[in-house]
Formats: sequence, C-alpha cells, structure tokens
Amino acid sequence: MNKVMTSIENLKKDIGDFYKPGLHHFMVMNAVEVGDQIEVQWFFSDYAHPCDTTCFYTLVRPETEIPSIKDIVASAWVAEAELVDLMNIKVENTQKGFVLEPDFESGPLRKKK
Repeated sequence: MNKVMTSIENLKKDIGDFYKPGLHHFMVMNAVEVGDQIEVQWFFSDYAHPCDTTCFYTLVRPETEIPSIKDIVASAWVAEAELVDLMNIKVENTQKGFVLEPDFESGPLRKKK
C-alpha cells in the first residue's frame, strides 16, 4: 500500500492530481482517533493488476472542517456522510442525519473519554 501524507490545505489538489476515474476506484474514507487528533484517510485501489492501494491521510483536530472531495469523486458523499454521523467530525457541505438521527449528540465510533 502507498501511504501519502497530505494537509487540509493540499488535500483536494493532491487527490485531484492523483485520481483518474478509469484507473482508480475510490474505496472508502476512514477516521481514526490518534491521541487528541483524528487521522482522516481516503483509500483508492487501482483497477488494473496488481491493484495497488493508495491511502491519502492527514491529522486534524476534531473540530477542524475537512474539505469534501465529492467534486472530484462523486461517490465520496456516502463515506463523508457516514463519518460525519459515526465519528462526529465536520466535512464541508455535509450534514448530520445520514445513518443516525440529526440530533444524535456524539459519534458512536469515537473513543469514550
């Protein structure tokens, strides 16, 4: 797997420069708590053999708004909406209420403090 560190400021440019719809499949977006930060990850797989996987990732504070990539990868809206609900993070132009009620207070996949 290729792991590519990016920043919030460079995320859309880095993914936009990399992603080619005929060559890459967007697999999933993930978020993992690392201390007091969240590592946000975007996974892509090559369509052609040997089907290499590339992960773009960045570390952010939980209150940081993460840019949406749905203008680059249209199907990304599903993963973004799931993480807004399940990890209680902020993604640009994404509202709560996709998999949980909009008034649900905390992300059930976050560590309990």
